[in-house]
Amino acid sequence: MTQDVIALTPQMPDTRTLLAGLYAGGPDLLVNRAGDGSVAQLCTAAGQALVSVEAPRYVQVPGEVARLLGPDVRAESPVWWTEARATSSVEGAARLAGSVAGRLVAVHGGDDGTDPTAWQRVRQINDHVAAGASKG
Repeated sequence: MTQDVIALTPQMPDTRTLLAGLYAGGPDLLVNRAGDGSVAQLCTAAGQALVSVEAPRYVQVPGEVARLLGPDVRAESPVWWTEARATSSVEGAARLAGSVAGRLVAVHGGDDGTDPTAWQRVRQINDHVAAGASKG
């Protein structure tokens, strides 16, 4: 299973900001690509994907964000929709996805449905997980 965090930004997230968000996991994690380059993955040294970030999608239809995410979401179309999908098999991966999405929102504005200061807290995955172990 996965846990998704969605960043809704008025501007398309740039590569530098995305990489800064991915770095939130600390220097022991690796960045990989999947989906013919449309997905960036933050992985352990053993190659286990912790967080996958899909290429941003432009949502232009009025009301579409509220239809998909509920009326409590503050963002309104048009927005860039960027999904950070965390594995549920590793403790801390969901917080890391929140940190990645939070960084995009902190730089570009918008909404990610999480604590607005989440990006400021580095979500380092502990050494046990970085070595390739999962919770269990």
